[in-house]
Amino acid sequence: MKKYQIGLNDKKIIKDQSLLRHEEIKNRIQILPELEAFIPPLQPEEFAQLEANIRKEGCREALLVWETTEAIAKGTDGAEAAYILIDGHNRYSICTANRIDYKIHLVQFSTKEAVFAFMIENQLGRRNLTPEQASYLRGLRYRTERLEKGKYERSSHKGQNDLYENLSDENHKGHFDPYESEEHKGQNVPYEKMNTSERLAERFNVSEKTIKRDAEFSKGVDKLSPELKKEVLSGKVKVSKGDMQQLAALPIEDLPSMDAVQQVLRKPATIHSEDQETASAEEVKNQLRKKLSQLMKVEVASDELLNAIIKLARQLKTLK
Repeated sequence: MKKYQIGLNDKKIIKDQSLLRHEEIKNRIQILPELEAFIPPLQPEEFAQLEANIRKEGCREALLVWETTEAIAKGTDGAEAAYILIDGHNRYSICTANRIDYKIHLVQFSTKEAVFAFMIENQLGRRNLTPEQASYLRGLRYRTERLEKGKYERSSHKGQNDLYENLSDENHKGHFDPYESEEHKGQNVPYEKMNTSERLAERFNVSEKTIKRDAEFSKGVDKLSPELKKEVLSGKVKVSKGDMQQLAALPIEDLPSMDAVQQVLRKPATIHSEDQETASAEEVKNQLRKKLSQLMKVEVASDELLNAIIKLARQLKTLK
């Protein structure tokens, strides 16, 4: 039995698993980019090996499909059924490309947030995660739970148990975690007795500081373009965790390359008064061009960057 089924109780497993119905559903499977983003990409050699295995032996593991509605899945007004792939994206891609048959397993969640939590938990259970992938997923889990906790704290019209029902389809009174691991079952640690970072640190056997650094790392990685993000999480492009943590604090999105990242993170140069006499107009002009180029790449400029531009412009005026 695949590990994800540990988190699927009777409420989530859809009993009607008829083959005829499944054949119809296969033609209606959808992939949501925001959910696919939770799947760390395979290395090229890993994907090639998986494809070779499937072509030789068939697709032995069922794909996990969330049966819901267009309204819940996409936030539209549509009431029609929607079938969203939440586990098996690589297998689905391989089987579709090679016209190989596969099985599906239908499950139900009442909210997309509950699907988020499940998918992150499922991916963290993989043994072949790179350190960057594990850090990203732990951080994403922390940010997701903090966001949901914030929604709860800001909501005066919902009771505590109502929130837990919406998030996990479970009646975990006083506990926010919808997918408690086997080693923690039965401990019944009250939610109000342990904060998010403490629980996740205990769950993943790391320190609280690591969880919080992971959160900043994942937030920084999410500032990258989808293509660059995949390359970073696959290990194809190496990044500094410190750089990603710095990037997390900046109002920037969709950086296309590591050169762009480094340019954004580069601190504005300050020319001290003793240097003003020796700096040429051409040198100051070149620095000003760099700052203006940096300004064009950000949505909201920092005071530090704007002040540097003003200072360089004033200095250039005195040198003409």
